[in-house]
Order: sequence, then structure tokens, then C-alpha cells
Amino acid sequence: MGATRLPGKALAEISDHPMLWHVVNRVRMARSVDRVTVATSTESGDDAIAAFCKLNGIDCFRGSETDVLDRFYRAADKARADVVVRVTADCPLIDPEVIDKVVGVYLEGGYDYVTNTLRCTYPDGLDVEVFSFRTLERAWQEAHFPTDREHVTNYIRISDSFRKRNVENHVNLSALRWTVDEQVDLDFVRAVYARLAAERQPFGLQEVLRLLEEEPMLMRINNKVIRNEGFYRSLAQEAPMPPHALKLDRSNQLKVMAERLIPSCTQTFSKGPTQFIQGAAPVFLARGEGSHVWDVDGNEYIDYPMALGPIILGHNYPAVTEAVARQMKDGTTFSLPHPLEIEAAQMLVDIIPCAEMVRFGKNGSDATSGAVRVARAYTGRDIIACCGYHGWQDWFIGTTTRNKGVPKPVRELTIPFEYNDISSLERIFTEYSGKVAAVIMEPIGVTEPREGFLREVQELTRRENALLIFDEIVTGFRIALGGAQEYFNVTPDLACFGKAMANGYPVAAVVGRREFMEFFDEIFFSFTFGGEVLSLAATVATIREMKERNVIGHLWEQGQRLKDGYNILARESGVDRNTKCIGLAPHTLITFNDENGSESLILKSLFQQECLKRGVLFSGSQNICFSHSNADVEHTLRAYRAALEIVSEAMKSGKIMEKLEGQPVLSVFRRA
Repeated sequence: MGATRLPGKALAEISDHPMLWHVVNRVRMARSVDRVTVATSTESGDDAIAAFCKLNGIDCFRGSETDVLDRFYRAADKARADVVVRVTADCPLIDPEVIDKVVGVYLEGGYDYVTNTLRCTYPDGLDVEVFSFRTLERAWQEAHFPTDREHVTNYIRISDSFRKRNVENHVNLSALRWTVDEQVDLDFVRAVYARLAAERQPFGLQEVLRLLEEEPMLMRINNKVIRNEGFYRSLAQEAPMPPHALKLDRSNQLKVMAERLIPSCTQTFSKGPTQFIQGAAPVFLARGEGSHVWDVDGNEYIDYPMALGPIILGHNYPAVTEAVARQMKDGTTFSLPHPLEIEAAQMLVDIIPCAEMVRFGKNGSDATSGAVRVARAYTGRDIIACCGYHGWQDWFIGTTTRNKGVPKPVRELTIPFEYNDISSLERIFTEYSGKVAAVIMEPIGVTEPREGFLREVQELTRRENALLIFDEIVTGFRIALGGAQEYFNVTPDLACFGKAMANGYPVAAVVGRREFMEFFDEIFFSFTFGGEVLSLAATVATIREMKERNVIGHLWEQGQRLKDGYNILARESGVDRNTKCIGLAPHTLITFNDENGSESLILKSLFQQECLKRGVLFSGSQNICFSHSNADVEHTLRAYRAALEIVSEAMKSGKIMEKLEGQPVLSVFRRA
């Protein structure tokens, strides 16, 4: 009854009965459930729940208010339960058929814990967990974190020592919210009951879905509420995760050697020492496995840069590694084309909306430059309108402050426009009337497109007889298998893919409509290693794995947990005005601003420093991979919680610089 966000919700009235009455009766309708027990607390505020149960003949157990795991264990022990089904009492739309489905999978045998919440595909509010009493007892004995005691099954979910199975719906409905945590949730459920309970027939998942199809406005009642907010708030109340000292001797020795041999100490600016707090961060990594990496001194980290995005499945992912090893025995690159070029190209044509033909390169700059060259050849024009980052070649990098060595006449041929501002693109077409060959843009960087923006760009570009090129080096195979063009349903003329396409192997591609792609016969786009087959074998294996394992759904779910968790932790730490996690869930960015709203690399450096001490490799963006586990995300959020508290204290004291243990992060470049 003492729920902080909605006090008294357990007995809140819904269609002439308390919410708890509906939950109990729905669970009783499940064929697989023998007995229902309400497990409430011994606090006086919950006397009303005990009285309600007594009046309605419902078994009631009372235990600790804060140690809910203990309460649940003792309730199950008293009931002498062999198999336990857990349903929370704030789910008045729980479907008995879903309960039976999850229990049925458990009873097939071989699992300690079966649920439909390890990867959510049912609406929030149809959550079911099934486990043996022995599993519950182990969790009761072994779980020590306050959040693991408050949230009954959290320890089971993140531990590798239990045999677990997830039950998934054939359609992903996880965006729907049918649980009750806020007043708007209660309003939504009351609206559903008002329409369906009047028929006096039991209703479940399918009936509610049909109602929402008929009255979609109902979903707007509570669609802004964050899933699992209570858990994130619990993390904020825990004692901060302590730091551990990093040994960086070998990294620092190698950095001294690199400074003599390699300009900037790196082959990629965004991986270089200036992007990490120098003196307090590793400089060289030695190996990776799954979602973790180890530096040359043996320190282990959960990896979020993920090599700047290419690692989509995980480091050394078995299916990809095995495919590359098999091909390696037959050779790596040949004097004539290899059949893998056809197989990989066909895969891209099958999944990317605009793709009718394919040409391969080795990195994103190859692809974007090839697409721009095709556009100029096809249109006979020279001007390129661009939005976003498109690689290191002269035609684009001349628009940034890293433009030394790019001739001025070349710089003048590429004109940037502003994202989500169609008038800035219209001005380019007006000023360079009849001269614009192409619009090349990242369909989404981090900021989401306003409604209709991408469609406006498409229509304007085609009206001006220019080509529309989507740079999907980052978004491809991450926010949807077919990229942002699939997700936003806007099809360009040409598109560039790379990064995640081969799970870390060097390959990129230009794809597009046949009439444009055939101009590759006319321009020069040719590489000694363009058809290198190890990367193509990795491409085929990666795409096959992504199609068969529903990788995209995992990226969205884990990324959303990190994004929501971070933003709630920032709010609870009092720094949400200065830092936010933004972007679509599979690829997010954590921003830091000073009190004037300007970017603060000092705050970012302090946060990064404290994350590294807690085993999280953070450089700004969060690229989720298929190997990022629930345990990884929870550890990360605990590390973030500790780092945010230190940032908050430093800001209050005005001693941010004093907290830094090395040189702060620097910018790579800015728009010219």
C-alpha cells in the first residue's frame, strides 16, 4: 500500500473491484496454478491488504517490507511449493493463457527459471516467472545487493549459474504498457476494463489488442512512463560501487614507443589517447571476448565503444570466427572474383529496401566516396549537400576543422545543411540551382528526425533531380536489419553500409537502384582487397546470425535499459540538467554540459575516469552488441550510479579539475 509512485494502488478500484481482486482471479483462471498466495508486508499500512484477503478467502502471507526476496521465500516455504509462479500484483491485465504457456515450458524440464521477461516481447504487465523452490532458496541464500533483495528474481536473472529459458511472443509487443505504477497507468487500465468488462466475458491479451486497434488513442494515456523505473531508483539508493585501482604500466610504456613511431599514436582518431583521460585510462587493448575486453595490463572492462560500432554480435563470436577460419584454409584473396561476393551481395539485396545491386569496399569512407562519385557521374553536377559525418576523404573532411591539405576548390564543392531543418537544404538548392548532384546524410545520428523530415528531404531531392544517399555506416544492421531506411520507411537512391556488417571484419558496401549502380561501370571504384573473402565470409555469417537470432530485438531492449537507467540515475543524482543519454536504444550517446549549456569535456572526463575504475570502457557512445548480458547492463548501471555521484559532488564543490587524475578528453574536430 506504500508504493511511492502510486500509494494504495494494490486496492485501487477498477471496474467495481480492487486491483488485487482482479489479479488474484485472473491468476486463479490459469489451469497450471494450484494455489494463490498474496505475499504482503508486516507494516501497518498493509493491514488493509491482509483484511481484504481474509474477507475474500485469499491465502495471505506477511513478511519484510524491504527484503521482498525473504518475504517471497518464506511464503513459498510455508506453502510447501515445489514450483513457484511469480506474478506482481500491479498487473490487472495478466492473461491466464500466458501464465499457462510459461509454466508449460518450465514443466517440459531442464530449466531452473523460465520467464517471458529475459527478452520482453509481451506487453509490460503480462510478466510471468516460473522457478523451482530450490532455485528460490539459492537466491535467498546467495543474494546480497539491496536491489537483489528488493526485486525477488534479479539475482537469478543475472547469474550464470542457473539454467534459464525465455518464452517469446510471435510478435514483439514490448512497447505496450499494461502494468500499474503511475496514475496514468491506472487510468489506462480503468479505460480498458470499462470497455471490455461490460461484456461479462473473460478477456485477455487478444481482446485487449483488438480494443487498442479499434481505439489507438488509449495507448497515449500512459505511453510516456518508463519501464522498470522502480528498479533503477533502487539502484540509486544502493551504496556506490567502490573503485579498483588500474594497473597501466604496460599501456604507458607502449604509448611512449608509439609516440616515436605512429603519428597521434593511433590509426583512428576516435580510438586514440586524446579520447580518454590520459594517465588514468588504458591506451592499448590486447583481446576481447563477447562484450568484454582486456587491456595490455590485464584489466577487464565491459566494452561499449565496440570498436566504434563494428562489433554487433560480440568479440570473437563463434559463428563468425568459425566461418572465417574455414575460409582461411582456402585462401584470403584471389586473382579472380570469388562466389562469396555473389552470396554476400544477394543477402544485402534481400534485406535492404533500396538495394538492387552492390559494390564492396573496405571502410565507410570508400563507400561514401564511391556513392558521391556515382552521383556526380550520373547527374553531371558537382555540388554535394551533406549532413552528418561521412569519412576522411577530401570531398567531406574539407567541411571540418581537420581540413588541412584539402584544396579550397574541393572544399567549396561540399555544403553542409542542418539536420531537422529542411529550409537549410532548400537554401542550398536555391543558391546552387541546377548544380547539386546529391544529398548525402546520416538518416539519424543521435537526434531523432522530426516527423516527416526524412520524407521532405527525399521529396525535395527528387524534385531537384539530385540523388539521395543515406550514409548507413552506423545505422545499418543496428537499428534494423535493413538500416534506418527500413526503420523509418524512407528509401534513398543509394546507401552506404559498413561497420556492423561483418562483426568487426573490414568491409563496406554501396547499394542502390540499378539505374544508378550501373554507373560503377563508368567511374573508377576498384580495390585490390575489395573482394577479400575473409571479410565476406564474416559478412555472410554475421547477417545469417542476425536473421536467425533476433539480434536487433536484443540491441533495442538492452540499449533501452541502459538509456532509461542512466537518465533516472542522473535525475536521482541531481545532475540531469548537465548530462543525458540520448538517441535510439541500439546506439546512444551520453552528453555532458556545463551550467551554461555548453559541452563539457571536463565532466565527461571525470565520469569516464570513474567508469574505468569500475570496469566499464566508456568513450561517450553506447554501442550495444548481442553479447551484452543482463549482468553486464546491471554492472554498468551500478558503475554509472557511482560515477554520477562523484560528478555531482565535484560540481557542488566546484572542484571538478581537482578530481581528475590525468589530462582531460579532447575533441577530434568540429564543423568548419
